[in-house]
Amino acid sequence: MENISKNFDNEFLLDSIDLDLLPGEVHVIIGENGSGKSALMKIVSGLYSRDSGSIRLKGEEIEFDSFHAARKGGIFYQHQDNQLFGNLSVAENVFFDRYAREGRLCRYFSRSRTELECAELLRYFGIDFNPALRVSRLGYAERQLLSAVKAYVSGAEVVIFDEPTAAMGEIERNLFFKILEELKERVEGIFYISHRMDEIRRVGDRVTVIHKGRVVSTNRVHEIDKTTLVGMMIEDPHRERYPRLSLRPGGTIMEVRELSSEPILHSVSFSLRRQEILGITGLMGSGRTLLSNCLFGLAPYDGGEIILHGRQVRFNHPLDAMQSGVILVPENRSENGIFPPLNLITNLTIATLSRFLNSLALNELYMRQLTGEYIRRLGILPGQFKDILRFYSGGNQQKVLLSRSFMCRAGIYIMDEPTRGVDAAAKVDIYNSINDLIGKGASVILISSEIEEILGMCDRVLVLAGGRIACDLPREEATKEIILDYATSEE
Repeated sequence: MENISKNFDNEFLLDSIDLDLLPGEVHVIIGENGSGKSALMKIVSGLYSRDSGSIRLKGEEIEFDSFHAARKGGIFYQHQDNQLFGNLSVAENVFFDRYAREGRLCRYFSRSRTELECAELLRYFGIDFNPALRVSRLGYAERQLLSAVKAYVSGAEVVIFDEPTAAMGEIERNLFFKILEELKERVEGIFYISHRMDEIRRVGDRVTVIHKGRVVSTNRVHEIDKTTLVGMMIEDPHRERYPRLSLRPGGTIMEVRELSSEPILHSVSFSLRRQEILGITGLMGSGRTLLSNCLFGLAPYDGGEIILHGRQVRFNHPLDAMQSGVILVPENRSENGIFPPLNLITNLTIATLSRFLNSLALNELYMRQLTGEYIRRLGILPGQFKDILRFYSGGNQQKVLLSRSFMCRAGIYIMDEPTRGVDAAAKVDIYNSINDLIGKGASVILISSEIEEILGMCDRVLVLAGGRIACDLPREEATKEIILDYATSEE
């Protein structure tokens, strides 16, 4: 790539980017949210056009006018909002691109043979998925893992991964890295976008830092240290990573008793106290996201009860939960969170329009003042009210989703992977905003695959294993080793 530039509304998103990919390497791209990492890869993969510059693949200049054209041209881009077909099976998704390339989609193919081949492939990588299962039944992390398997069989020359492990726990990440090692032997090269600094040395050969649409540096991963990289990437590298409050939680405000949603959740019981951050973690498929959906009225449950402020409640719809002061920040923002075709101010205020009503109409001045405060607080970039959200980076879209929920002034916030795809500096802004909620009397259920995040922010830790609560630990007793031991337990 030479001299790649792109601007939206006369604001430069990318400014004269030069970047290359050497044969057989994994080239890691890092940078803050909104720095231009994903935008650059969307240009390579045909999702965005470029304003200037050239891209060459094996010496020949290329320019794709669509995502489909890029796939046909040998570019496989697994972006944060993965493009699997929810109504198709695991096996059909894995081999969809291959069948399309071979012209087999419009002809008969053996479903049983496809599922058998998929089962062998999944078994080889140690992934325990049913090939006949519809992908809509999988969680976000499971879909990302499946997308990596799809890349493995795609026949692509260049593969691009954009935050592939953002919602994965340690065991799932190890499965992904096994696929990555095998994939490295099959393709010409891999671009790998990540905010997880520990992954750079583990998977990368070279690392490039992008800051505000420009390349800051490119180095071999073993020739540069983490501190230097962080200093290049963010404005203030010395901020406290996990800002903790010293508040003592109050009385119980929510109880979950024997909650079951077969065949995944089995007799889940726990309590939540006022001004408490309750952490819930577990392996992929443990039932974390289903639990959050049951609590918010997005998914039904077979048995058990939810007690809120001493009264039994049953939310049949998310609106019921919201009217009772319960808010969910969903794991999959593209399906259940943001509205990509709408502008920034609409996305921020759509859940709280009644807050801005006066006797005649919406108070637009107050709306702009309040949304502007949240834009500044979480550093949403570019942050113009009329910006269309589909042009925002994944991390900035996540900040928008969180800001909208914070504006609801709820009593209980259920946050499912709230910092997915967010850079280190922005994570601290999010943690400080969570602390603000706690300081104002709210309670938070923080669901995360990042054990360090759970240990750093939570007052108490629940571990889900096989759809059951394996342990309930106070912060002082919880360690990474203990959590992993319970998460992998059979009972």
